Amino acid sequence: MKGCPDSDGDGVIDNDDACPSEKGTVAFKGCPDSDGDGVMDKEDICPSQAGLAAFKGCPDSDSDNIPDKDDKCPLLFGSAQYFGCPDTDGDGIADPDDKCPNAAGIAANSGCPEVKAEVKKVLALALQGVQFQPAKDVILSSSYTVLNQVVKVLNDEPSIKLKINGHTDSQGNADANMALSQKRADAVKAYLVSKGVDPSRLFATGFGATVPVADNATAAGRAKNRRVEFVVEF
Repeated sequence: MKGCPDSDGDGVIDNDDACPSEKGTVAFKGCPDSDGDGVMDKEDICPSQAGLAAFKGCPDSDSDNIPDKDDKCPLLFGSAQYFGCPDTDGDGIADPDDKCPNAAGIAANSGCPEVKAEVKKVLALALQGVQFQPAKDVILSSSYTVLNQVVKVLNDEPSIKLKINGHTDSQGNADANMALSQKRADAVKAYLVSKGVDPSRLFATGFGATVPVADNATAAGRAKNRRVEFVVEF
């Protein structure tokens, strides 16, 4: 060193060392490259992660030309349009925001397909078409026609899942109503399963009298509140 100091002991004398207080390498004039990616730390935006010179030392794990630090899906090959995330079904909704990432859909349904008019019609009929013995979870035989139509819908639309929501009016004990609504929802699910519907496509929940759609003070209102709703899921 001809009498010159090398304060950080990296083999580069302080006079020639761009980073005299940090142990570095000769290749970078005495500056360190902590992650060994060929970009010295003082120019490396991601000095603790091996990256690419094109991204100032930051990695691009999925090789989609978007550095991980700017990539909402750093492990999935995506596009700049969706901030590094993919749109697998090409419906214009990025997979993380798409409830149906493998089926092209619409934004109004969070990326799931639009429910067909004929499906909506059947489920609307079923809303008041499923009847039970008073205060019981026994389905009346007059309900079988509409329930069989629901079975057909499920067979024709294999991507559809259904929430089966049971509701009662407000008469009687609240806890008993809650239990009855669950039993009725379960009974409907059991009927659909008995007709060959995969139980994993059905979700039965009882709400008792907590979600009225009409005035419980009138007989007509109570009749509307006693219902089984079918809500499409994907």
